[in-house]
Amino acid sequence: MREIKAKLRRDLISCRKKINKAEKEAADESIFRQLIPFADKAGSVFCYASTEIEVDTRRFINYCLKNKIPVALPVSGDMELSFYYIESTNELCKGRYNIDEPPMIRPAFADENTLCIVPALCADGNGYRLGYGKGYYDRFLIGFKGISVIICYKDFKREVPTEPFDMRTMFTVFDE
Repeated sequence: MREIKAKLRRDLISCRKKINKAEKEAADESIFRQLIPFADKAGSVFCYASTEIEVDTRRFINYCLKNKIPVALPVSGDMELSFYYIESTNELCKGRYNIDEPPMIRPAFADENTLCIVPALCADGNGYRLGYGKGYYDRFLIGFKGISVIICYKDFKREVPTEPFDMRTMFTVFDE
């Protein structure tokens, strides 16, 4: 199973790098619009700072901050994610895996009113996803009591090979 997932990840990353810029922007807009109602009901938002090949989260983060919804982003430890509140995306610096991370100043703790946006290379629409293979979000979601939402492009909707440790999210949002 590990080899199957590793090959699928490589193929998906290669496909993501080839997405047409205009199509990506339209898909990002669609996903952003669908996330607004989730954010407006949340007490806080746990999100991640997207890379060039991922669904753009920065607009969503800025929307939340502008609307006074507390936003926390993850810092990757050896095996776990720790979330820290930000006041601006200008605070972010390259961290582990060359991903933008917040300063470890204002620790965030999730509750049942926390919305967690979960990254995915592909998703099946039933709450399962294929991530980057480190298991950070699967381990995090084990104890998460809030609302978890995968965001993914519809062209990457497909059957996901799963294992017992793969955690399911509550919702999946694809571009329309």
